[in-house]
Amino acid sequence: MDEYSRILIEQYCMAHSSAKSRRLQKLVEKSYDITAQYTDADGIFIEKMIDQEGDPELKKAFQDLNDFMFGW
Repeated sequence: MDEYSRILIEQYCMAHSSAKSRRLQKLVEKSYDITAQYTDADGIFIEKMIDQEGDPELKKAFQDLNDFMFGW
């Protein structure tokens, strides 16, 4: 996963205090663990984040995370 995408997502998480941002932060933290297993629920969650995001740069970062998690 592109480090720039991780940074954008981490900045988003720091700027927002919500259940979504906390879950997103956990997924980013998992992305540093090469043995991490991702669930279908993780995939559904990130797909919703992608669909709802209006900022094209952040949307691309979410897509990068999704691609990394599920090897697209």
